[in-house]
Amino acid sequence: MRFKNKFVLVTGAGQNTGLGLAAAFAKAGATVFLNDRTAESVAGALAALRRRGLKKLVGVPADIGIPAEVAALFRQIRAQAGRLDVVVNNAAHLGLGHTALEMPVEFFAQVVRVNLVGTFHVAQQAARLMGRRGGTIINIASNVSTRAIQKRCAYVASKGGVDALTLALASELGPLGIRVNAIAPGYIHSDRWKTLPTAHAQRRRANIPLGREATPEDIANAALFLASSDAANITGARLVVDGGCSAQHLPRDIDV
Repeated sequence: MRFKNKFVLVTGAGQNTGLGLAAAFAKAGATVFLNDRTAESVAGALAALRRRGLKKLVGVPADIGIPAEVAALFRQIRAQAGRLDVVVNNAAHLGLGHTALEMPVEFFAQVVRVNLVGTFHVAQQAARLMGRRGGTIINIASNVSTRAIQKRCAYVASKGGVDALTLALASELGPLGIRVNAIAPGYIHSDRWKTLPTAHAQRRRANIPLGREATPEDIANAALFLASSDAANITGARLVVDGGCSAQHLPRDIDV
């Protein structure tokens, strides 16, 4: 029980990767504050995890893109725990549906408001609560911040910002004993995969040197490591968990 007596906040924990992260920390002994945008999604996630026998869970609904809701989220954590040991900034706006030429500026701003401004605000509030006791902040970044994908320019830009924010926070918060690192996933198996045509899913996997997309558990294992004492001298790092996608220039089926 590596995280016994620890308090952990996971944002965007209503489903998929966030749910996997919350489950992993709860299984490791932590009391997990499970955040998602709506009370309904939080309730559903809590029910799903309790069916697995996990009990040390507290639901904290909040939209991290809205400052007042972030403030309320941390008031609740202060009231119920009085401290925080680990934060996993997982909540994200996927930024789907627009080319760069078609994208409304308001949509671009909305994606950045959640993925970058929201991540900063949660990290800021967490660091204030952690204080000189120290702690760990883990930002879920993306491999697309260094190798862009089509029709996602707001998402790509926001995740590039998360990379830079991670470095800045690691530098500033290090003297307090607060470590700040990022995990950069590639493809992660999620509910969206259920809607993909078989050929599309197979083409995605052909683009991965290891031959499979990450599972939520893969991302959770990376987070458990970065949050643990095994990573006590690691801060400002970007741990890529993408099956080798970032290591290649082009997929193996493209002959150059």
